[in-house]
Amino acid sequence: MTDKLKFPLFFTRLAIFYFLLPWVLMRFTAPSGAQNIASKYYKVSSMPEIATTVIGVLWVALLLAFLFGIKKRISYGLVLLIHAVGTLFTLPYLIIGTENMNIMFFAAIPVIGAMWLLYTLRDHDTFLSLNK
Repeated sequence: MTDKLKFPLFFTRLAIFYFLLPWVLMRFTAPSGAQNIASKYYKVSSMPEIATTVIGVLWVALLLAFLFGIKKRISYGLVLLIHAVGTLFTLPYLIIGTENMNIMFFAAIPVIGAMWLLYTLRDHDTFLSLNK
């Protein structure tokens, strides 16, 4: 069974990495955009640019650990937790039939499912993983 899982799990890890990468890179390429998102959706009233950069550096380290399968319990778990908490903050935009509903936010829901699945099956995710 494990051999049948290794490529789909790797692809899931790669897809999640690719899904999160633009949000991480935005902290370096468009820090004001990242600050605006933090203000609007996460209720962070003001964030100095250095904080955005520090968070970006931490995210890069976490995302690379995730991509390379390093310390899976921690890296997969943190990616899942951070994304799930961020999605909870956008809950008003996920309620169908309300004027706040924004279909763009719905992509976060299957991503949480994929992250949870990957976390649950992390011991079987061995292809191109540094921690087998």
